[in-house]
Amino acid sequence: IKPRGHHGRYDFDHGLIIPAYHNTAHQRKTNLARAGVNLYADEEASRAAAAAVSGTTRAASVAVAASSPPRKKPNTQNVSRHTTTSGRSIPFDSEYNIQEEMRSLVLSRVSGLNDTTIERNIDTETIGGWCLVDGLVHCATASNSILLPLIKEHGPPRFYLDHIKKIASRSDDDASASGSNNTDDLRSFRSLCQIVSGQQLAGNAAKTIWRRLLKVVDATEEDSTNLTPDRILSIVENGDTESDLRAPAGLSNAKCNCIIAIAMSFKEGTLSDNILLGGEAADDEVRSRLLSIKGLGPWSVDMFLLFQCHKSDVLPIGDLAFRNGTSNLWGVKGKAKGGGLCQRKDEQLMRDLHGPFAPYRSLSSYYMYKCSGMK
Repeated sequence: IKPRGHHGRYDFDHGLIIPAYHNTAHQRKTNLARAGVNLYADEEASRAAAAAVSGTTRAASVAVAASSPPRKKPNTQNVSRHTTTSGRSIPFDSEYNIQEEMRSLVLSRVSGLNDTTIERNIDTETIGGWCLVDGLVHCATASNSILLPLIKEHGPPRFYLDHIKKIASRSDDDASASGSNNTDDLRSFRSLCQIVSGQQLAGNAAKTIWRRLLKVVDATEEDSTNLTPDRILSIVENGDTESDLRAPAGLSNAKCNCIIAIAMSFKEGTLSDNILLGGEAADDEVRSRLLSIKGLGPWSVDMFLLFQCHKSDVLPIGDLAFRNGTSNLWGVKGKAKGGGLCQRKDEQLMRDLHGPFAPYRSLSSYYMYKCSGMK
């Protein structure tokens, strides 16, 4: 009988209730001795005596165990698996195909595609040359699927979907015609100029400065083709940089000099769309060339590589929203003020948390913005 007012535990070896306050090895032996268990006999004899006290027999238990069918090991040999282009093998069953779910999620978010277009084998490759569906599958299953709810709630990143929609909306004839007549090879130049002009500014202020810079070269947001390296350098060579470029655009001296340096790099051929977007240079080489320009720091380069070049494995540790999102999602505190993650002191912690998502850490980084609590 269990003592009143106390919780005990059941001794499955000897069929006895051991009071909680007697839960020690010494007292356990005492209780067994009082129950008539011979502690000095061999182990099997002791167990048989203890079983007799509780009204059961060891032999009966053994007989039941012997009559039970042996446990079968789970069959993992014939499990269907999906192998991504990165070589990662992911198991799934017929009831839940993560590959098909992610592909359906991508197609459902690409607005404006008719049924005929969806039925085709749409190319889900990004500008960076990697498959968006494969990246989503990897991130949805890595690190105990911690990103899966965010992926389902927010969908794939819009800047990837816009590119996929643009490619999917073309017919074969339109695509070939567009390719032959496309003379705009300065998209990356304009993207860099926009990033530099908006450095350390809030959203609306950054947009205002960008519009003012475009106006200086008679360009608009709808048609920015007039913003070219030659146009910027002609202002510098034939006019007054201060009154004709910096002041009317609302740029600081550092930003103005940086944009001029970028224009020089494109003019000299150190940078180009083929190098930055076309895969002519390795990712490390691209980063090195960009960082060599004064005024382009790690944050600006990370933003460019992630949002414009669609590089797959960017980890923008210098971005505050990224750090806040990482802290919120994993519930970790850092060494920055107020327990936030510090760019330098907590760098390894952030790399460890995002490590399982490589080589698609650009995707894991994107979803940090969604849970950062910042607008």
